[in-house]
Amino acid sequence: MADITSIFDNPLYTVQTKSSATGKSEVDKEAFLKLLTAQLKYQDPLNPLDNVEFIGQLTMFSALEQVMNISDTLEKLSNYQIYSNALMIGSSIIGKTIITTDGIEYKAQGIAIEDGILKINTGNKYISMSQIKEIKA
Repeated sequence: MADITSIFDNPLYTVQTKSSATGKSEVDKEAFLKLLTAQLKYQDPLNPLDNVEFIGQLTMFSALEQVMNISDTLEKLSNYQIYSNALMIGSSIIGKTIITTDGIEYKAQGIAIEDGILKINTGNKYISMSQIKEIKA
């Protein structure tokens, strides 16, 4: 017989922690500001930076900051959506009988998100969604 897999093994229903790379291939806001201040500090006083070029760099800095703010907002919205979907799906299980992959039956009493994983509260134990084989009405 084929193995039964849970729809909750899908990455859409789990929350992954964000990992950061060790090296930077992009110039972030702080690095850009350091470059700009170094450029102003070491410019030739007899041949100062062109106003148009300076305004362009300030505009780039402002645009970079806005893009970073949008990125942070989208990341928060994405996490909220994942949690919201997981909780909505999990809440439909409350009050139903759950059969785990090892054949034990439990009555779902609540739901929780623990370490980014949706779990079902059975009263004395929390079961992750990946352990659920069947749900009875």
